[in-house]
Amino acid sequence: MKKPYLLIAGEQYYPSSGTDDWKGCYETIEEIMDLLSRDPEGWGSKPVTINGTDYDWYYIIDLRVWAD
Repeated sequence: MKKPYLLIAGEQYYPSSGTDDWKGCYETIEEIMDLLSRDPEGWGSKPVTINGTDYDWYYIIDLRVWAD
């Protein structure tokens, strides 16, 4: 699998139905971490920013676990 890591992120506590929370697939976890910026002090209303958009949560999923 060329890009086994799926980044999902959401703006609400619970995930959206469908694939709206899917942000993309990447070759490495480091590639994903380079996209993220966090408020180190925790003062922002949204804890993580991905490509300029604020989110409440994010997960990185290794799709190889599901594809085997």
